[in-house]
This record gives sequence, structure tokens and C-alpha cells, in this order.
Amino acid sequence: MGDVVGDEMGAEILGLNLRNTLDDTAIAKIEDTLYRYAVIVIRDQSLDTGQLAAFGQRFGPLQPSGRRKVQNKDADNRVQPDTPNVNFISNIKKNGKNMGSSDAGIYWHSDLCYEEIPSKATLLHALEVPEKNGIVYGATQFTNTAAAYEALSDEMKTRLEKLMALNSFRYMWNKKAHEFGRRPALNPAELDQLTPDVTHPIVRTHPHTNRKCLYVCEGYTSRIEGLPEAESEALLNELFAHVIKPEFRYQHEWRVGDLLMWDNCTVQHKATFDYEPPLRRLMQRCTVQGSKPF
Repeated sequence: MGDVVGDEMGAEILGLNLRNTLDDTAIAKIEDTLYRYAVIVIRDQSLDTGQLAAFGQRFGPLQPSGRRKVQNKDADNRVQPDTPNVNFISNIKKNGKNMGSSDAGIYWHSDLCYEEIPSKATLLHALEVPEKNGIVYGATQFTNTAAAYEALSDEMKTRLEKLMALNSFRYMWNKKAHEFGRRPALNPAELDQLTPDVTHPIVRTHPHTNRKCLYVCEGYTSRIEGLPEAESEALLNELFAHVIKPEFRYQHEWRVGDLLMWDNCTVQHKATFDYEPPLRRLMQRCTVQGSKPF
């Protein structure tokens, strides 16, 4: 498979060319490494949308993003019918239109936590990274939700046991629209066309490692079921602040060709918006379906 160089969270896998077909043993080792380190990077990859999708599918079915009405396009704004579950994240415009989502990752979140069956892994591949005078911008931040849970007091762990929280793509959409203005706000009828809200346990058990992880995020979690509104808001804000403490975090500094994979049960992530045009960022992304949280 190649060599692995890693720390408690974050590892680099060396010596792979993902344009080549890997055998099942190599794929299993990559997945085991993902669960051990939560975030892994495979450097110097040159993949088109089909190759990214083919690699991602080795780990399970790919999922569409919640932004279902946005057609998937390549870097020249052309529809890609063969890879509908690969989408682009970019601040680049062509012919007056965004080449990809320009506000993805503004909030801390776990990918597709608003789905009944969220994603177990995300693959993000860097095609262009913003750089000026030798400085690279647009890092991605990660925080370890398992470590955050383990650091809670026994009293808080008991309080959170069996609590369920609402996760909502609709909530996130208009929250972004009103706070950042990079997308249009939607009316109730338009919101109804988006992914329905779902509830998940606040404390989720990882299906492979059995570690308990905090599964609420500022991007999509809107309330806790069964609690008065004020109590729900106060508890969520306390958990949002706790989960992103510096001692739980890792920051990935991008290079062109990086293929980053992360475990959406063990980590949340957030983009760094420290760049503006003419600095360009273009990433292609897919997510692998996981299992129902428990």
C-alpha cells in the first residue's frame, strides 16, 4: 500500500498512484488507517472526476450532496453525467457563474449529518490552491469529536446519554444566506424541496472503533429534542464551544494534488476563508455513504 507517517490525528500515506487500480488488500489498509488516524492525505495525485469517483467507490456507495438542484460541473462548467456524486468547491467564476460551492465549510460540521444515513468518509482533492508570495491559504481545520467526548465530565456524559438532536440542511441553508450572503435565502416552499430534517444521537458510537463521539455541529444542528428552547440552545452552544477546543484540533495545509480523506464520525471540519480573488481555489469532492448513527 505504501508507508504511513502519522500522529494521533492526521497521517500521510506514501508511495501510491491512485490512477492505478489498487487491490482489495490495499483498500482495506487505507480504510484501517483512516479509522486509526481520522484524517489521511495521499500526496501528488492527478485525478479527473471519474478517477476520483472510482477510488471513492472502493469504500462504499457515493452520496449526492444536499444541494441537489445544483448540477455537477467540471472546471469548464460542463455537466458531468457519469460522475453525478462528485461536486466542486471553488471561489472561481466562469461566464458569471460559480464553478463550485463558494461557501462550503464556513461552519464547523460533519458531512451529510443532515441525512438519515450520513457519510462515513469524505474525499477532497486539491486541483488549485490559493497561493501568494510563497504562502498558501485556505487550510482546512479538523477537530476530534471522540477526544472531545472523552474529555467531558462524567456528569455531562450522563446528561447527554440518549439525547437526540435535530440536524437540518434547510436550517444551514438560510443561516448561511443571512449571515454571509453568498447564496439566496429560500422561502418555506423552496426549503420544502430540500433534504428533510433528521434526528441523530448527540453521542454517537463509531461503527468500527466503538469510540463514542460528539455528533452535534454548529453548521447543521438546530435543537435538542425534548428540551425547552432556552435549555437546548444553551447546551448546544456549550457543546459547540467544547468540541473545537485547541487541544482536539489539527490543521491541514494544502498542496496541489493532495487527496485528503477524513472520517466523518470522528472529526468535524471547517474551511479557512483567508483569501479572495484573484487567488483561486478549486477542489473536487465526493462522500462515501456510512451507516445509521447509534
